[in-house]
Amino acid sequence: MITEKAVLERLRLCIPLNTFSQENFQRLCGEVSVEEFPARTQLFSIGDEDTLSIYLLSGELEILSNDGSRTTIQGGKENTRYALANLKPRRYNGIAHTLIRVVRMDSRLVDKLMVWESASRDTGGGFVVDELDTDNGDNTWVMKLLQKKMFLDLPGAHIQEVLNRMEEVVVGTGETIIRQGDPGDYYYVICEGRCRVTRMSADSAQPLTLAELTVGDGFGEEALVSRNPRNATVTMLTNGRLMRLSSNHFAELLEQPVLRWVSPKEAAQAAKEGAMLLDVRTAQEYTNSKIRGSINIPLQQLREGTGKLRPNSRCICYCDTGERSSAAVFLLRERGYDASVMRGGLSHLMDLFRERRIRSTEGT
Repeated sequence: MITEKAVLERLRLCIPLNTFSQENFQRLCGEVSVEEFPARTQLFSIGDEDTLSIYLLSGELEILSNDGSRTTIQGGKENTRYALANLKPRRYNGIAHTLIRVVRMDSRLVDKLMVWESASRDTGGGFVVDELDTDNGDNTWVMKLLQKKMFLDLPGAHIQEVLNRMEEVVVGTGETIIRQGDPGDYYYVICEGRCRVTRMSADSAQPLTLAELTVGDGFGEEALVSRNPRNATVTMLTNGRLMRLSSNHFAELLEQPVLRWVSPKEAAQAAKEGAMLLDVRTAQEYTNSKIRGSINIPLQQLREGTGKLRPNSRCICYCDTGERSSAAVFLLRERGYDASVMRGGLSHLMDLFRERRIRSTEGT
């Protein structure tokens, strides 16, 4: 979080941040910080396709092109009101000539705030973030939601519609929000308060605690995507507020745009190129028939089992039919993983692997 007055004043002049309302500007600054890099640090390179907007606050940065030409940018000058070499893929190398101080922020988040700035000025209506403020103006949940990878990948106007369709629910300590075994009806996001996720199993007389959730966390997606009963119970640990989205609106506005589908052929090729194959069936199903080299994290254990996944790598999920793997991909994408779901069942993938002489095992 940026707190230096001089830095805030400088950023307030930057483009397009200078068009933000004071509320949205403060929200954005609450999510970024000032970073320092020593001389000769390469801040970005030609061909980079990152999603960052970088503003130079102080020091000197050299901008070098492919033909060898170079320009020195000095912090505090008029041209540093714009993000550095912001076209993607980047067309220049950026190397610190001296010690530099910069602020880096996700350009997708900036764009979404721009969409809402426009909507709030639309006399015909539109979602305004402030409409969902608490008395103290706390919109932490909105900012956390915006920064989830799956929301960053959605168009701003689409997210605006999601938030327009949500309804607020005031809840109390000890209140059960969803119950294991019930049909799925809503997707929830926590605005205020904390809750506990538990599951009953045949092996224990007491419920197993799976997770504790707090502001900005979502839950309830597994049953909506898989069309199966709720596989866990969620109970409030404190008083709070939730925003909920009905199953119909969830399918239209989140599930369809967020899920990325690949064919068995594409899945096999992705695995050949280094993608992880994630089998989300039960451990017993996996033991009976599996793809060599795949990993198994049952859908019911995925919330607490993501530590087994390699960060920053592609993940292809599959099961017998695509139902459980669809729920897995939504949950993974909500947590920032690059995940896709394979159409059809495991048998199609096994056939392809056999054709390509990639070994799989199958019980008799």
